[in-house]
Amino acid sequence: MLRVGLMHVIKDAVHGDIPVSDVELKLIDTPEMQKLREIRQMAVAYLVYPGANHTRFEHSLGTMHITGQICENLSLPEDEKGAMRAAALLHDVGHTAFSHESEGILVRKKEGNHEERGIERIRNGRIGEVLEENGYGLEDICSIMAGKGSSGIINFALGSDRMDYLLRDSHYTGVAYGVIDCGRLVHTIKLKDGRAVIEWGGIEAAESLLIARFLMFSSVYYHHAVRIASAMLCRSVESALEDGSISLEELFSCNDAELGAALEKGKRSGELMRRIRNRELYKRAYELEFYRLNENGRELFRDYKGMEEAEERIKEKSGVDEVILECKQGYDEKFGESKVTIVKDSKEYPLESLSEIVVAIKRTEEMRRRAIIACPREDKKRVASVCESFFKKLIKG
Repeated sequence: MLRVGLMHVIKDAVHGDIPVSDVELKLIDTPEMQKLREIRQMAVAYLVYPGANHTRFEHSLGTMHITGQICENLSLPEDEKGAMRAAALLHDVGHTAFSHESEGILVRKKEGNHEERGIERIRNGRIGEVLEENGYGLEDICSIMAGKGSSGIINFALGSDRMDYLLRDSHYTGVAYGVIDCGRLVHTIKLKDGRAVIEWGGIEAAESLLIARFLMFSSVYYHHAVRIASAMLCRSVESALEDGSISLEELFSCNDAELGAALEKGKRSGELMRRIRNRELYKRAYELEFYRLNENGRELFRDYKGMEEAEERIKEKSGVDEVILECKQGYDEKFGESKVTIVKDSKEYPLESLSEIVVAIKRTEEMRRRAIIACPREDKKRVASVCESFFKKLIKG
């Protein structure tokens, strides 16, 4: 039986009062959770949105809070509710410095994603000890974090994770696009055969969240300057790993400030970090909309190696060494993985089959996908000229 204990209250800028149990407070006070106070939720987006300095720590608390509300609405047993809240609190504990910006590098190096690293940290650190000392099933928590059981409450397309980051990121960037009807969603999420679904009465709230998510990615997360700054940061990390300025172990253990200081010690990584620190960002030399690509063009952008080769060709032809080809493959996760099921009179319907709005979002998302080629301001014309010629044969006639 879980030892829940007394309740404490944490003040949150988004949700107001967040009740926290004794055990949850002990989890919050572990070194692994405290590290999240020093990792920005939106990495370098503060260079465009000055208020975006909120952290993974705050987001974790918010995700736990919304998860608890959903569990209460579903009348889940206290043991299950406690496990779900704990898993939600811990869902980002595997994040490294600069959040998702370093994640792609680690995945390419086959070092796993943040969910896998989070499970490892729980099993082998103080968090696991706290869970076991207080009657939580360690493997139950890890199972939820791995996406099994009732984890859809947290991680499906309309789950507590997405609800909180949209509300929180909207609040701190000052952008109204992320405002959603969180209360309505909480009360219309149901579990069916272990899967999270939405009742018919929540269809408008579901559409609202998907619209908000699309607009936040289109205008905030994928703002061209945010993308360029993020790409420069990733290139700095890659360069530092290549020349030995930092090790993978440092990348795993550092917070944002510590990794930034380590990157500044390298030659190329240090120059990129100096530019980021002083907001001397590379500029757009060329943009390429994906809907214009022919099959050869689409093939080039299907893997990282193809994009690396294209970038090298542009450098050679332009004579500019500092060129970055930045290409986001989709908004957040692939849209096809964001399927939502609506339940009406015990029958299930894909949201897309009921909502022209969702179909339009998917179509518009595809139309707005684009690659950016960036370089120092003084080299823009040379790089743009080469890109115009280089990509001409990859565009539909």
